Amino acid sequence: MDDSRSQKEIAKEMQVCLIQVPYMIGDDRQGGSKGPGRFIEAGAERLLEAPGVGVTVEHVERTTPFRDSVSASLAVNKQLALQVRRAIAAKQFPLVLAGSCDVCMGIVAGIGEGRCGVVWFDAHGDFNTPETTISGFFGGMSLAVITGHCYQSLWAGIGNSAPIAEAATAVLGVRDLDLAERERLERSEIQVVNWYEGRPQGDVQAALDRLAERVQEVYAHIDLDALDPLVAPGVVDPPVPGGLSLHDMEEAIIGVAARFRIRAAALATYNPDLDQDQKTLRAGLRIMELLAGCARDNR
Repeated sequence: MDDSRSQKEIAKEMQVCLIQVPYMIGDDRQGGSKGPGRFIEAGAERLLEAPGVGVTVEHVERTTPFRDSVSASLAVNKQLALQVRRAIAAKQFPLVLAGSCDVCMGIVAGIGEGRCGVVWFDAHGDFNTPETTISGFFGGMSLAVITGHCYQSLWAGIGNSAPIAEAATAVLGVRDLDLAERERLERSEIQVVNWYEGRPQGDVQAALDRLAERVQEVYAHIDLDALDPLVAPGVVDPPVPGGLSLHDMEEAIIGVAARFRIRAAALATYNPDLDQDQKTLRAGLRIMELLAGCARDNR
């Protein structure tokens, strides 16, 4: 222990818990499963350490053989919910590094019941259901699950979770939607700010203001494909042009932190095999650094 630091200073130190989830919908054989480890190899832990900020690193295991995406996702998210719950109980900020967006189930279950909202950054809506999906891709239903539209018995098996209210949810950066998914979002109370040719098609800060009328705390979910492919080409799904610049993302995160206590955050879908010149790696590290700083300032 550094004797020059007072006990009061140490007590005020914020701990970040970096939680690696090296799976893509429970599958460790996909490119996205390599993303969390690559961030750690690149020095994410050292980057986030700063005066007043300590960092621990945890690793989620599936614990069962892979049989299918849904059962594997359930197994992974059960373990993730426990890790998030432990981190929060220890007054740590859970920052989850994941291969796919289904980790939202474990994170929200780990946060537990309460008036927590969601700010969801994504090129896609992830708001399909088994009845509307074209591809059958389970990850494309992630937001629909945590807002109570499908797979509720599955989610109940992860932990004590009440659906997030639609009106307590904001989706930013969307620009690639199935027709049925678009219609579902338009009928919902979810606030959506679409992106087109690199520009928001609505007022991001006003959307966050409206969300702040409903909740004081949020889970920040960042699918890296919300960023423009020129900024983040190394993502799981085919990159969708016209997304957020890194500056757009930084402004939005700062806007979230100015209005809400961020209970937990996730950075998902980084595929290092597709990352040209490590652009996505650098963008992800910058976002992590900003999230940790914001969490420290509004704890």
